Amino acid sequence: MSSKVLLRIALVLMIALAAWALLAVLRRAATDSPVTFLLPHMAADSVETIEYLGRQDTIRLARQGEHWTVNGHPAAPKVVEAFFRAMADTTARSELVAQSAESHARLGVDSAAGKHLTVSGGGKKLLDIWFGSRGPDFEGFYVRHAGDNQVFLLRGTFADLTVQPLDDWREKQVLTLATDSVARIDVVRGKQSYSLARSGSAWTFAKGSAADSARVARFLTLFKELRATGFPTTSQADSAKFAPAERKVTLFGAAGQPRAVLSLDSLPSVFVLRIGDGGE
Repeated sequence: MSSKVLLRIALVLMIALAAWALLAVLRRAATDSPVTFLLPHMAADSVETIEYLGRQDTIRLARQGEHWTVNGHPAAPKVVEAFFRAMADTTARSELVAQSAESHARLGVDSAAGKHLTVSGGGKKLLDIWFGSRGPDFEGFYVRHAGDNQVFLLRGTFADLTVQPLDDWREKQVLTLATDSVARIDVVRGKQSYSLARSGSAWTFAKGSAADSARVARFLTLFKELRATGFPTTSQADSAKFAPAERKVTLFGAAGQPRAVLSLDSLPSVFVLRIGDGGE
């Protein structure tokens, strides 16, 4: 056999080995690359509505300019920001656990038991997924894209937002007031009432006696950034009586205009607060 023939055979073998090695690498890469649950990246200003539809409740957020509402109430900006931040979190972990529609009911991601999340903007759905049962050891939730049979176990903040109740989406800061703008305070507690007036940094009662100005200043800090601990249920709101209110605080500005009117009624274990602007 001539040297030219041997060289040709060697070249063919080298090419075959190179092709085999390339195919092996490609096959290994395809096998080793994990299938993950991917979330789209989107800016808040491209979204118009976020809706969680469950068997027992519906949480619907709508963008109004730069602000958001949730079920008609002001939404907490930090919570909405957390939603978009969690969607963009590349450290969230997921793993494929099922690939057939027969598994959907068992994992709670079917239309009968699941919670349906849709994010819409520009007249189209930007995200459409189903959340189901909690994962093993109550870590993460089962989730799938609408129209896709693959089910994943998704861990992280985005998954945890699924079970966040309506009250956690609502803005709990119910009053923001510059305390140095308050010139008079009227307080009613049942049949008792008193009024305080400010002159410079000193406070006096309506009858002219001096008040503890430091104590009044501490009292006013309650209204600087007043936050609710929660919101009354429908039955609690219906049971609360504000005419007349059990307790009432009215804060006036320097020109005598009411800056804030706070009315409270006590129910078993809670106080229900109503805030007005003096026009009630």
